[in-house]
Amino acid sequence: MDKKAVFDFDQTLINVNSFTKWVAFLLSKSFENGDYKLFYKVSILIFRRKIIKTLSHQNFKKTLIELNLKQDYYELFAIELSEYINQEVLNHLIELNQKKYKIAISSAAPEKYLKEFIKKYIPVKEILVIGTIVENNVLNDNFGERKVVNLVKKGFLNPKKEFDILFTDSYDDFHLAELAKEIYLIFPDEVSKNKYEQTFPEKLTL
Repeated sequence: MDKKAVFDFDQTLINVNSFTKWVAFLLSKSFENGDYKLFYKVSILIFRRKIIKTLSHQNFKKTLIELNLKQDYYELFAIELSEYINQEVLNHLIELNQKKYKIAISSAAPEKYLKEFIKKYIPVKEILVIGTIVENNVLNDNFGERKVVNLVKKGFLNPKKEFDILFTDSYDDFHLAELAKEIYLIFPDEVSKNKYEQTFPEKLTL
């Protein structure tokens, strides 16, 4: 039977929330590049989301994902994110790959920049990467229970069978944690730490 490990991305494989960084990056880089049309679009979205609060987080995220961006935005952002790699977690990933584990990275981060980052900075050839995408004009937000659904859809997980190891920082991954034999908790906040200790004490590695 295949051995399998699933890694969260934000605040696990990297030490920051990448989506927050992405919004700031798009704003600053579009202005720096003189791409004022993009700068205006992102500014309006931020204004509607943060100031007058007429745009939900889901629609904010969907609209940003649907932006038609030049490839160099993704490439330059991957370079910026590389500064935040959690080397200890990356070492675990590399070691598990060497031990013939199948590896998946599952994140709520937009899949476009997530795949660009993984391609450049994760030295593993065979790896499944699932992020948030827009399909048929609908946001497939790879978050919470959707992580399990999408990993099952890709044939990586069986919803009726356990997999070996989960690396995460957050209790938002509860549904994945239910299926994991072992959970590596990476710098969790106190709420997530307490919930994991109460719910999965026998699985937990801090």
